[in-house]
Amino acid sequence: MSESILRRIHGERVLLAGGQRSLVMQLAHPLVAAAVADHSDFPEGALERLDRTLDLTLSLVHGSRDRADRAAAHIRSVHRRVTGMAETGGTKRPYRAGDPDLLLWVHATVVDTTMLVYRHFVGPLSPREQRTYYESMKEPARLLGVPDRVLPPDLSAFRRYMRKMVEGPELHATEAGRSLVASVLRPPVRLSLRPATEAARLVTLALLPRRIRDLFQLEAGPSARLTLALASRASRAVLPLLPASIRAFPQAREDGSSPEDASELP
Repeated sequence: MSESILRRIHGERVLLAGGQRSLVMQLAHPLVAAAVADHSDFPEGALERLDRTLDLTLSLVHGSRDRADRAAAHIRSVHRRVTGMAETGGTKRPYRAGDPDLLLWVHATVVDTTMLVYRHFVGPLSPREQRTYYESMKEPARLLGVPDRVLPPDLSAFRRYMRKMVEGPELHATEAGRSLVASVLRPPVRLSLRPATEAARLVTLALLPRRIRDLFQLEAGPSARLTLALASRASRAVLPLLPASIRAFPQAREDGSSPEDASELP
C-alpha cells in the first residue's frame, strides 16, 4: 500500500513545480550551500542539477530494486568525495555530504515540498495518505544513507522537525548560498524560455516559507501569489483530462502506477 501511494504521487510531472523550492530550502543550510558551491557546476549547471535530482528520485521510486540500489550506491559514492570547510558566521566548519544531519535536511525538503506541491497542483491528500506517504519515503532515505536514528519516526515528528529547522538558528544565508539561490531562481536559459522560468520563480517565491524568503531577502508579492493561485487552479482543472502520456513521467507509466489510477486509500 505504501509503495502504491509513493509511486502514485511521484508519477506526477507537475511535481516539477517544486524543484526550485526544494533547492532554495536546501541552500539555506550553510553547509549544504558550501558543498554545492565547492563541488558542483553552478550557476551554469543549475538546471542540470534539477534534472539529476529528478532522475535519482524517479529511479528510487519507480525503478526495480536493483536499479534503485545502483542509483543510491552511485550517489553515496559521490557523497564520500564531497568534503571541505564552510565559512559560516565568521567561523569555519567542516562539512561532508554524507553527514546524516545534512542528508536528513535534503531529504526533508523533498518530502515537505512534494506534499505541498501535490496539494496545490493535484489535490488534497487525506491525513491517512499523508502519513502513509511519509512512511513510504523512509526507504529511499535509508538507501541514500539517512540512518533510522535521525529519521523522525512519524509524520507529526517530521513536522516538528521542519518547524524547528525553518525557524531555528541552523539555517542562515551565506554569501555562497545567496549566489546559488540567485542562480536557481534565475537560471541561465535562452531568451525564449525566460517567461516560463519567471513564472516558475514566482510560484517558488509563493511556496517558500516566510523565514526562508527573509533569509535571502526575497519577496512574495501580489504577482507571486496570483501566479501560484492561477497555476494551481488551472492544474487541478486540467490534470484529470490529460492522458497518462502527458500527465505522468515515463518511468511511472512503465511500472504501471500512472497517476490516472489515483484512488483513495481504503
